[in-house]
Amino acid sequence: MIEKNWIWFHDHFGKGEEHHHAITRFIAQVDTPFQHVEIGISPYFGKMIIIDGDVQSSVVDEHVYHELIVHPALFSHPNPKSILILGGGEGATLREILKHKTVERVVMCDIDRQAVDLFKTHLPEWHQNSFYDPRVELIHGDARAYLEKAPDEEFDVIISDLTEPYSGGPSQRLFSVECYEEMARVTGPDGVYSAQGSLLRLQTYEVHLVIKTTCQTAFPYARSCAGYIQSYDTPWSFITATKKQIPPIDNRIDELIAERINGDLKFYDQEAHNHAFSLPKDIRALLSKKIDPITDSKPFSRESKSIDM
Repeated sequence: MIEKNWIWFHDHFGKGEEHHHAITRFIAQVDTPFQHVEIGISPYFGKMIIIDGDVQSSVVDEHVYHELIVHPALFSHPNPKSILILGGGEGATLREILKHKTVERVVMCDIDRQAVDLFKTHLPEWHQNSFYDPRVELIHGDARAYLEKAPDEEFDVIISDLTEPYSGGPSQRLFSVECYEEMARVTGPDGVYSAQGSLLRLQTYEVHLVIKTTCQTAFPYARSCAGYIQSYDTPWSFITATKKQIPPIDNRIDELIAERINGDLKFYDQEAHNHAFSLPKDIRALLSKKIDPITDSKPFSRESKSIDM
């Protein structure tokens, strides 16, 4: 039965593909200087974040995304103490980082103060008061400028919780070879980089491939993983990359969780890790393609996640 008072939101995925979500009401609809932010209530997924027409997160399944972008990366470092988040507006990436016993300092650099303030007010389920932890330094400013001024070897892990590097988008300059050179400079010899890698499907893999190719110019040992996000109705990918080859952690996940984590994880454990990093043969073949990295003078040319087949 379709309720007449539902608002139907259309999430455009590409030529001939849309995902429809019912919204019973909007809690907030705000145009910030950088993006259009909406927080709505879905009868199926509960509270949802929609940014520039794309579903970003839902209260039902946000933990899958945030646990995959954080924990494989921090477990890839022997002793992660100082962490930099690029983006991360709603505070859930911050929440997951703070579960690590070794973490002493987290800098979160998000350019959109208005969006972050909105999320602080309306999304306590996401941030769980992480913004107010004494280990946290919240900076509202350009993340590229922050990186360029940061001291050498300031951080152990950098987590890029940003929108994709679409042409003209707010994150475009944070995915170039030149920017990765800065990230490598500000991380120590055991430096780790993690990023959300967008859609990872047979028809839509190029964003993941170009991010992975470009980050490997500074963090050469890169691995791809993916998890199914119900509110996206598609696999969503992540990249974990290191400066140097590290001892394998693939069979030690439950041990590392017991040793390093305060609190509970809803999704990520040994079995989930194995599944996420076991990509199918056809996807592995696509990700083996050789392409040019993004540079400041040669940005990624796509303007959205849509593709023409």
